[in-house]
Amino acid sequence: MDERILEYAVQCYGISRSDITPMSGGHDNYIYEFHKDDRDYVLRINIGADANLKKGMIEWVNYLADRAVPVSKSLLSKNNNALEAVDIKNQSVTIAAFEKAPGKLAETIPEKAWNAGLYQSLGKAVGRMHVASKTYYPSTRAITRPFWNQISTCFNQSKPLDEAHATVQEDLTRLITSIKKLPEDKDSFGLVHADLHLGNFFVEEKTGQVSLFDFDDCCYGWFAMDIVLPLFDILVVYNKIDNSGFAQDFFKNFIIGYRSEHHIDDIWFEHLPKFLKLLEISIYTMLYKDNNTNDATTWPGKFMPGRKTRIEKKIPYIDIDFRQFT
Repeated sequence: MDERILEYAVQCYGISRSDITPMSGGHDNYIYEFHKDDRDYVLRINIGADANLKKGMIEWVNYLADRAVPVSKSLLSKNNNALEAVDIKNQSVTIAAFEKAPGKLAETIPEKAWNAGLYQSLGKAVGRMHVASKTYYPSTRAITRPFWNQISTCFNQSKPLDEAHATVQEDLTRLITSIKKLPEDKDSFGLVHADLHLGNFFVEEKTGQVSLFDFDDCCYGWFAMDIVLPLFDILVVYNKIDNSGFAQDFFKNFIIGYRSEHHIDDIWFEHLPKFLKLLEISIYTMLYKDNNTNDATTWPGKFMPGRKTRIEKKIPYIDIDFRQFT
């Protein structure tokens, strides 16, 4: 990180260079923590991002916060901006700060700490987000977020597969064709998080409060995407990919929480395996050329072993009948 960028960023929020502490994660962002006015905040700096897309993301997050969705609202800069965009050293830089979510990262919570109440709290947060999504309209056309197949997300990897994966590519093409035929009505399609894995929400174990963050991949897609991704990820994080009992317990409670906030038609339970398979193939596409998948303690190391064979044999991502939850 260029020191000039950091100096500009801290000046935007009336703090000093010594006030910020680097945080892990972020992927596409440089992340720092700082304390101001008796509150903790997260400073996010991105180089090369589209400023309008960032503005669209922040506007939606603040819209959700104003409707009691548990998300981290943005902090206005000294210039009264939710996003600062500037060119420094011929680099396009975007800078934003958000309230730090309470609790700790979900993926760091021991498996034994999870329970029906936490699963339901997560489902409730997602359901409330989808209710708000149905009434949100961007303030200007320029900041409108893209559709799910217009950007790279967990559901849409643009990396080409090699010749050894012809069968996988054919399956992916057929799957996308099938999914594109699904209804796009207001009760099933809208602005979604699209990256709701366990590294993107915090949990307070004592209160069960769930706080969602990192909306950088938010896009227009099916609400089902946000419903299947937490299930998809938790099975990898805790090595439960072949444990249908664990999956059923999680999903049963998640959907109870979800339905307490937002209605989902029974027909969508028949389509959930499609979205799980789309995730499976898309993430496999992203990782199969990665040389760091042999460590069984890492996420890729848990997910990748035998994955190509499972996909080619058309084995369901998790062997449960979602129709039982209708």
